[in-house]
Amino acid sequence: MEISEIKKVIEALLFVSDKPLLTREIKAIIKEDLSENNNLEEILKQMQEEYNQLNLAFELKFVADGWTFATKSQYSPWIKKLLKEKTILKLSPSAMEVLAIIAYKQPITRAEIDNIRGVDCGGVIDTLTDRKFIKIVGRKESLGRPLLYGTTQEFLRHFGLSHLSELPIIENANDIIQNEEQKTQELPFENMESNEIDGNKKQESMTVENKVDEENNSVNREQQSIQNKNNNENI
Repeated sequence: MEISEIKKVIEALLFVSDKPLLTREIKAIIKEDLSENNNLEEILKQMQEEYNQLNLAFELKFVADGWTFATKSQYSPWIKKLLKEKTILKLSPSAMEVLAIIAYKQPITRAEIDNIRGVDCGGVIDTLTDRKFIKIVGRKESLGRPLLYGTTQEFLRHFGLSHLSELPIIENANDIIQNEEQKTQELPFENMESNEIDGNKKQESMTVENKVDEENNSVNREQQSIQNKNNNENI
């Protein structure tokens, strides 16, 4: 089969697919039509360049380790108007935070995520799992063998990434996360306990002083009473 025909077959496959097609998936379908001299990856790259030169409203993109047609971002305002009746589920700030932690630190356990954020993230993790942005990728070889979480192909597709290496580079990201992990949550309670002890010591000290003053006042009153009695007898 001629290269031009192979390209048309690939276009048809990509057009009807509801997800990015892996190179090996395309090859498995058209392998009988490829000659020994045909390099499928080169053909796909040629097609991508040809679409770019045509300056169309859509392009051939390599996303989530697969190939797909996608509209260009500059046309999103009109597309949103067309799809305005469809419910668009947006991620909350907390979900984005958890997703970012998993993306940059995967594989990672729920306890480690909770430790970094300082709050329980169970509900958010369940939501991200239901949305197919994250999945269980294994178990950690530690006490209890907790589940490990990582991102999915849907995560890459949703954010338009070919693979995880395209994630934005955050300077000192590991240092920031490690600093967060090293923060101890017991400090506030230690301070509260220390303050409570100091307060109790002060209260005990004040109580002792008050008792001493009361005893001194009592002695003084008795001495005054005896002196008054003697004065009356002398009279």
